[in-house]
This record gives sequence, C-alpha cells and structure tokens, in this order.
Amino acid sequence: MSEPIRILHGQFGRAALLQLDRSMALHAHRECHIVLKVGGPDILFGIGAQEHPVTSRNALLINAWEPHFYHHRGTGTSTLLLALYLNSHWLKEVDRRFSRSTHPKFFTRSVVSMTSRLEQLQHDVLDLLLQQSAPSRDILEQWIARIFEEITVLTTPPDRAFPLGINGELGFDARIRHAIEHLLFNSLGSLDVQELNSSTGLSRAHFFRLFRSSTGLTPVAFMNMLRLEASVAHVSRRDAPLQDVATLLGFDSAANFARFFSAQQGVAPSKYRKVVEFMDTGQQQPA
Repeated sequence: MSEPIRILHGQFGRAALLQLDRSMALHAHRECHIVLKVGGPDILFGIGAQEHPVTSRNALLINAWEPHFYHHRGTGTSTLLLALYLNSHWLKEVDRRFSRSTHPKFFTRSVVSMTSRLEQLQHDVLDLLLQQSAPSRDILEQWIARIFEEITVLTTPPDRAFPLGINGELGFDARIRHAIEHLLFNSLGSLDVQELNSSTGLSRAHFFRLFRSSTGLTPVAFMNMLRLEASVAHVSRRDAPLQDVATLLGFDSAANFARFFSAQQGVAPSKYRKVVEFMDTGQQQPA
C-alpha cells in the first residue's frame, strides 16, 4: 500500500509527498498537475495510452482533463514523488497567462528536462514539506508559483491562445455542455450514464463519440473525475465517518468506496485523512 508522507491543501490546490508502491487506475483531474521524483527508483507513468519515464532528471506534466495511470511493476522499493495539483483560479491570480491552465493542451509535452532553477525550486518545496512545523502558506505558494512559471516557460508559448468555454475549459458542443452542467449541479450519487445520455437527446453512440471528442474523456471517466474530486474534499474533512462519505457519493459500502479512492488516488482514504493538513495564513516571504 502506498504511504502518504504529507499532504497539504491550500488555495493553490494540493501538494502531496507520497511513497508510491501500488498501481493507480486510469483517471483524470480538472486541475493540471506536476509530478517530480525526489527519491527511490525511476518509474514509468502513463498519460493517455503512453508511459513516460519519471526520473530525477525530468518533470512529468499532466494537463487538466488528461487521463493518466500508473502500473506498478513491483521493484521492491517505493518511489518518493512530489505531486502538485494546481487550482486554476489561484493560477489565474498569480498570472493571467495561467488562466489557460485548464485547457487540456496547455502543456505542449508531457515530460520536460529539469533545469538548475527547477531543481532548486523542487528542493525548496521539499524542504518545506519535510519540516516538522506547518510551513508558511505564502512561502509555499510562491515556490509553487515559481515552479509553474519555470515549467510554463519551457513548455508553453506565451502567445498560445485557446478557445475557452464552461469554467474556463474547452468550448464544448452545446449538448455536451448541457450534460456537464447536469453533472456539476446534481448529486453524483444519483446519476448514471443513461440518465446523462438522455439529458442530451442524442443517440448513445453519438453521445459517447461527441462527449469524448469534446472532453477527451468517456462519460464514465468524467463522472469518476468529479466523484474523485468530491471524495478528496469529503475525506479531507474529519467530521464525517467514511461510511457516510461513501453513502453520500453513491457507493454501497465503505469498502467499495475505499477501493475506488485507493485505485484513483494511490492512497487509502483513511491514510489520506490521517495526514492531510490545511495551510496557515502566515505572511513570511521567501528570500
């Protein structure tokens, strides 16, 4: 079972330091995120249908909406990863150029070589995560913003323009937009693919083709993405038993919910809940 070392939630999104030694099912997030190896053996991490190397010499870049997975090959030693899941609204406040970060082609490639500046920024963030006391929110946010800026310079032309639509993402077909709004504003536990299909008035085959061409995801993968987001939010709050969270999200048992969460997130919900922290409001500044 993979072990979370530290997980921090803040306005920036999430920063997770994780010892990864189990597979992760194909899944996606609405946030773009960055994966950095900080210890252990090199691994292969899948984005779409292709696996990419994750080493100390590169950074793995995963666009918003982009399906990804990890197939653990049982090396006997876990790999220590630093994963940053970045909130699009926060990125927009950092720099308006980053408002395009929700587009599924914001990063023009999946792997970028580490620069000396990127290595130093990685070490700075890692030092904050490994200190015993709670790190300053402002310092952590500034280091993360600098990592994102460095990677953006390396991967994304500054004048690259994208057609943005609902919530800043793709300009969806109106019928797919309707289906997504139906998902966003209704209980995830009560919806199924047939209901979603019926809300568009399209044939099942046409609906599936149009949904995937618009979002890059199948309807089931999209629903799982939203369910995972809700799962992370509810698990992070310690005021509800996991059985209640499972029921709220439409699972018939806490065990099935735990399997879903572990397969998608790489960590059992009980372990995630145990280590998650919420950032303070300190005003210190990095040097």
